[in-house]
Amino acid sequence: MNRNILFLVTGMTPQIITETVWSLACDPNKTDKWIPDEIHVLSTEDGLNQIRATLFDEQVFAKLKSDYSVLSNVKFDKEYLHVISKDGIALKDLKTPADNELAANMICQKVRDFTQDDNVNLHVSIAGGRKTMGFYAGYALSLYGRSQDRMSHVLVDSDYESAIGFYYPTVSDYFVEQRFTGKRFNAKDAKIWLANIPFVRMRFSINQDDIIANKDFSTVVEMINLSLQPIQLTLDGKRKTVAIQDKTCKLTPKEFSLYLLAAQLKHKDETLYYPSKDIDGDNIGEAHQKLFNQIHGKYKTKDDVVVDEQYMRSSLTSMKKKFIKEFGKSIAEKIAIQSVDNGYSINLPLAQITLNA
Repeated sequence: MNRNILFLVTGMTPQIITETVWSLACDPNKTDKWIPDEIHVLSTEDGLNQIRATLFDEQVFAKLKSDYSVLSNVKFDKEYLHVISKDGIALKDLKTPADNELAANMICQKVRDFTQDDNVNLHVSIAGGRKTMGFYAGYALSLYGRSQDRMSHVLVDSDYESAIGFYYPTVSDYFVEQRFTGKRFNAKDAKIWLANIPFVRMRFSINQDDIIANKDFSTVVEMINLSLQPIQLTLDGKRKTVAIQDKTCKLTPKEFSLYLLAAQLKHKDETLYYPSKDIDGDNIGEAHQKLFNQIHGKYKTKDDVVVDEQYMRSSLTSMKKKFIKEFGKSIAEKIAIQSVDNGYSINLPLAQITLNA
């Protein structure tokens, strides 16, 4: 059964919530009404305290539901309030770059979680909170949003923007007073507009494993940006690392030796033979086995090893897991040793591979 979830990021203006809900579900001029089943709000401790004090303690949201029966089954109470916190301690405000990064990560996580369920239709409002919070919410929806998801910003008649006690257009007369001029206006006559915001849906143009990776906001963005750029791969023999730009993946001597062998063979226009597990004693071939042991001897003092099917399989599997962790799956798929036309190799143009070994 489908669920409509409204997700908002707010600051010290709880009326953003009621104004958005009214615009989506109650506006008599709106033909395509959208009624949320659940309303979730992410904010700081001070922001959530404002919501509790006005929408719940003063019964503003209960009054909205009473005025408009279409909202009678909407779930929204203190359980649906999510606080931005660090190490279990709620943030009172967002003041530092670290605070903003924390907010970005939590917004990203919430949007990612909501969009994991195919039965959820998500509507994200970016009307409340600090500008950075609205940006992060919009960007997160661009990363994770699907065809059924929407984004909006609510706009209020200027006479009511600073009116004390205004939360939505009421059914009956209810007069509110402007904070600075003292002018009185009837909330019943207020005009609210919902601006639907188009956004680029990146979810299905980028590797799904990178998109849904349980990583922080900046890491997800970095991985996606990296996957969209030409790859310049650098192998560092001293450190036994594979690097792309400033991101580095450390390999074991066993793994790096095999990867470097594949890179060196690439320069010779040769590929690796994948040994068969059904042939006793099968390996990558005498010439390549000799070259492998020369490489491996530089990084690990031990007797020669035989690169048989088990050695090959375990090394390739382990390397790919490390590449996925450091670079994302899109990049890992491109740089892993894999099957090519006549064997196994790194399937990148030679010009994109630099050897510092």
